[in-house]
Amino acid sequence: MIESLKLKNFKCFEEIELKFKNLTLFTGINSGGKSSVIQSILFLKQNFETLSQFPDILEKLISENYSNFSVGKIDTNGKYINLGTANNLLYEYANKDLFSFSLKLKNGELNFDAKIDKDNPDHLLIDSSTLKTNSLKFLVSENNFSYLSADRITPKLQYDYSKENVIKGKLGNKGEFAIHYLAVNANENLKLTELKSPNSNSFYFRENVSRWLETISTGIDITSGVNDELRYSYLKYSYNGGKEYFPQNVGFGITYVLPIIISLLKAEKGDLIIIENPESHLHPGAQVEIAKLCCKAAAQGVQLIIETHSDHFFNAIRVAVKNKIIENIDTQIYFFTKEGKKSIAESILLDSNGKINKWPKGFFDEWDIQLENLL
Repeated sequence: MIESLKLKNFKCFEEIELKFKNLTLFTGINSGGKSSVIQSILFLKQNFETLSQFPDILEKLISENYSNFSVGKIDTNGKYINLGTANNLLYEYANKDLFSFSLKLKNGELNFDAKIDKDNPDHLLIDSSTLKTNSLKFLVSENNFSYLSADRITPKLQYDYSKENVIKGKLGNKGEFAIHYLAVNANENLKLTELKSPNSNSFYFRENVSRWLETISTGIDITSGVNDELRYSYLKYSYNGGKEYFPQNVGFGITYVLPIIISLLKAEKGDLIIIENPESHLHPGAQVEIAKLCCKAAAQGVQLIIETHSDHFFNAIRVAVKNKIIENIDTQIYFFTKEGKKSIAESILLDSNGKINKWPKGFFDEWDIQLENLL
């Protein structure tokens, strides 16, 4: 679990330090730095996961409590994100081309400085790296981590097929393997039984995916399958036990949110899930239900980092705290804005009744502003 992250001269940040809880919510102005924080975590993950390709080195490193290990060059482009050249990552007003990263985990930490490789601008050169055992395990492991970008799968006839990713429990950055995963694991039990839908009669995976979808679209049911010969997966919906429909003939938001529901329901305690804009293409009530499911998962020890612009999603978290679905001490909200040339993140805390300790200007206040204009 991530406890804190400190960045220096990374993208829009001169320097920033953030604390993380089971449920950490990023909100704020456009281009205020929310995605940059997420990108920094993905940047670290995609580079240190590369170590898993060298098992002999990896085994030696994790057998020691501390390891001074220089990985030399690290890439700015990879399987999670593509950020361009290293120069694109440098804070525009930095005094020198030196980055600093500090990631504190529950049982370890990672600290290193890096500078731009002048011979290859796609790379950063690490000056030094000190890793504790558990931090190294977290950074190289794929199995306890999921990332769903704001650009997710849309309605179509066929979806991606990947036995390798499904076996690993990987849904893909866009959720492109989610349908294949659902087909293979339809009759498996939920790993966290606390995430069972109140409307479900079993702990079966597909049944609970359907029942959580039903909170978004009344009467819906879902089936999925695979064509092993032609290597594709497919998805169908039905309503109230009636005829089946392909995704193109059902509301866009149903398919768009599906990877989020699947990702949450397949989670185990200790997993880290990063989700961008879970509210996209959903009506307000549906946004509330997805927020409630996120709170239930976080309350069971799944760490969630979520970027949102939705006041419905935010207020649903407040209500979940008041209703004791999740404890207020397990939540952390950051409001990103600009202060002169640099981006800043203001910490906002919830009390045990879901009330916030301060309400800064620009923080989900547009509803009140527009109501005043109507009076």
